[in-house]
Amino acid sequence: MRAASRWMAFLVITFSWSWACWLLASAFKPQSSLASGVFSALGSFGPGVAAVSVIGWTGGRPGLHGWLGRCLQWRIGAGSFAWAFFLPLMVLAPAALVHAAMGGSLGPSPVVGHLAMAGANLLLILLLGGPLGEEFGWRGWAWPELRHRHGWRTASLVLGVVWGLWHLPLFFIEGTLQSRLPVLPFLASAIALSVVFGWLSERSEGSVLPALTLHTAVNWWAWAIPGLLVEGHPRQLVLALGMLALVSAALLIWPAPRAGRPFRCSG
Repeated sequence: MRAASRWMAFLVITFSWSWACWLLASAFKPQSSLASGVFSALGSFGPGVAAVSVIGWTGGRPGLHGWLGRCLQWRIGAGSFAWAFFLPLMVLAPAALVHAAMGGSLGPSPVVGHLAMAGANLLLILLLGGPLGEEFGWRGWAWPELRHRHGWRTASLVLGVVWGLWHLPLFFIEGTLQSRLPVLPFLASAIALSVVFGWLSERSEGSVLPALTLHTAVNWWAWAIPGLLVEGHPRQLVLALGMLALVSAALLIWPAPRAGRPFRCSG
């Protein structure tokens, strides 16, 4: 199966699965919040379902075994996990401080006095908030496929566009995070953040574990740092996006994190 056909199959399965689930989530919401929540969570697994489907189709069980082994390799150094967890804080915290210095209000962090809830929320975000369903597809399959042909920088930018467009239905579903955000800045942030994911995956030799950590950390820190996701605080959001853009540009300019081990998808 040619690379273009694999890529097209991945996109069709990813978008069809996720968008259908999110449409059902929206349809069920007036009658059953439980059913709506289930379909909403299932929608985030579109990329993972697509990756398993394409690899299983082209490589069978050996292909899936090799792919999963590469995705789950954990002996990649503690630095990758540290960068993954704390880099979002290094972007979001300065934006909050500058916002406060300019006279903006922040309010208390939901973490203060609720450490157990914060820990539970971290686990919930990992399992149902997007990372587990998305990253085995985006950074586990799609990014290595693009990287093999175009290099990590181009792969990261292209995947960022796809990743951002994949979220589009969520902007029209009441109650989602995206429904409270402007579309174009979100798409720009997806592209910039995809570069960070690509840089991290490059230095992690294709392991998905740091990507899972980074995706979870981004969502968790955005919740933990006060004011960022509050309507009426656009300046703090713009500052955070500006910081992210600077980090992304720096990573694109700097030399590659390592000498480019020739990993790629199995199958």
